[in-house]
Amino acid sequence: MKLKLSTILQLKKVQVEYFKLEENIEGINKFLLDADFLPIEFTARDGKKQYKGISFTLKVNHRTKNPALKAEIKIVAAFDVDKNLSEEEQVKFILYNGLSILYGIIRGMIFQACSILPPSMRLLPTVNIIDFIKSRLQKLKDEDELKK
Repeated sequence: MKLKLSTILQLKKVQVEYFKLEENIEGINKFLLDADFLPIEFTARDGKKQYKGISFTLKVNHRTKNPALKAEIKIVAAFDVDKNLSEEEQVKFILYNGLSILYGIIRGMIFQACSILPPSMRLLPTVNIIDFIKSRLQKLKDEDELKK
C-alpha cells in the first residue's frame, strides 16, 4: 500500500547544535534521560516563509556514575504546518508529533555514532512524549506565575 505524505505537518529542516557522546564498554547499561524543549518561531532567509519549530535538548545518563553510554544533544527543527489549523492545533501538532520525530532522529544518531557498544547498550528506550510535554508545559506555566 502506498503511503501518503502528511498535509498537516512536514519537517523542513533539522540542525544539530551540539552532540557529545561518551562510550564505556565496561560501564553500567542503564538509561536515565533528561530532556527539555522550547517552541520557537523564525522566518526563512527570503523573509517570506514563517516556520514554527522546536529546540530540543536530551541528556543521557548526565549524572550517572560509570554509565556505558553518556550523551548530550541539542537539536533544532523547523516544521511546515497546515495554516488552516488554529494556532492551538498547530502548536499541538508540532509539540506532539515534532518531539516524537526529533526523539526518533536522536535515537538513530546515537545508535549509529556508537562504535564499541553492542546494540542493546546503545538503543535508547522509547519514551512517553505526552507525559513529558504535559510536565514541561506545567513547569513553564509555574515559572511564569512566579514572575508575576
